Amino acid sequence: MQAGKLRQILTFIGLAVVTVAVCIWAYPQVRRGQLLVVQSERLLAQGKVEQALEAVREAMRLGRVPIGGLDGMLDAALRAGEARVARDLALLLMEKGRPVDSGLVGRAAGLLDADGDAGGALEILEKRRAMGPLAGPENMHLGDLLRREGRFNEALALYADLLAKNPDDTAAGADRAETYIWMGRHAEAEQAARALLSRRPDSRAARIILARAMAAAGNADAAIAEYKTLLGDKP
Repeated sequence: MQAGKLRQILTFIGLAVVTVAVCIWAYPQVRRGQLLVVQSERLLAQGKVEQALEAVREAMRLGRVPIGGLDGMLDAALRAGEARVARDLALLLMEKGRPVDSGLVGRAAGLLDADGDAGGALEILEKRRAMGPLAGPENMHLGDLLRREGRFNEALALYADLLAKNPDDTAAGADRAETYIWMGRHAEAEQAARALLSRRPDSRAARIILARAMAAAGNADAAIAEYKTLLGDKP
């Protein structure tokens, strides 16, 4: 009986010692992260963008970043062309439930895509869309990324949603038809392009997609006639 109580007491003391040790170790890390963010904000105010970003990178490495001043840091990272820092900041803000402007996320996605990180671009656009509607350019970029990833049905669903809200959306209509071409569904691509042309007869994008759909389906003569129409020649 006494031995059991003694073991319980020793276990409790051991846990208490471990807890205190962890707190003693962790506090300087937490404090350092906060100080780095304060330092980054001061550097940013002084126009020292690169040094500010380096400070916030280190704070993020420690995993102790308060979100209060991150909006300004996100904008600074975007202006400096720091794709991965911008991605991490945007994700951190969204994970904390903070609304991030669609355009800011779109700029970060654009930097990532241009840097060869299409997966990262897709990740932040999808996360932002789950929090609320994207603006037009961001929606189109998301659709393009989905198509490039082979997620054709999701891309088509996105375009269908956009066209349901605005049937005259030329970009969404053209990209929907383009997606059908990528899927090898050439008849549907041609149908989608003709539907767009019926609403927007002056749409060069729709006529180009129509010609491409015809060519992909093996109807070379009709495709050439469409290209001639685009060039101003008679078919």
